[in-house]
Amino acid sequence: MSRVLWLLLVLAALCFGNSGLCLAEPQCPWMNAATAGGFLGGEAKAAVTGVTVEGDATCAFKVGTGSMLRIAVHTMTHTPEEFPRYLALCGGGSASLKGIGNEASQCMPKAGESKGEELIVGRVRDRVFVISIKADWITQPPSNPTKTRNPISDDSENIAEQVAGSMF
Repeated sequence: MSRVLWLLLVLAALCFGNSGLCLAEPQCPWMNAATAGGFLGGEAKAAVTGVTVEGDATCAFKVGTGSMLRIAVHTMTHTPEEFPRYLALCGGGSASLKGIGNEASQCMPKAGESKGEELIVGRVRDRVFVISIKADWITQPPSNPTKTRNPISDDSENIAEQVAGSMF
């Protein structure tokens, strides 16, 4: 019996002394840091906040000091009333995205927001997702002449496809 107690004490000491052994960092449910880094063009550092029992969270990925990808997912209780408030984050010139969730729009933020940033606001059933992307490739011309940016990038649409797809 004393051996079992001794073993439990050692395990408890290891867990409390080095929390990295027992507690994992929260992971983003919709995208990993490697994939985000591929979109942003470098090694991404990830942070996950606001995790709820409903599965809501906000994931932030950063590369260096400029490029950033933020994915926020929230559960709505009254979708017809709440979703338009999220769509209001968009400035003029939003484009409807077909085949991404139940509804999705890609846009630039309202006037006064930082240049080189895009937003994608969409929903899958009663869950809204807001994707905010700030990267150099948003303001640069496309590398492929067949790829058009108007001024919104195709790469951002790919991010939305992955996020919405993981919510089904």
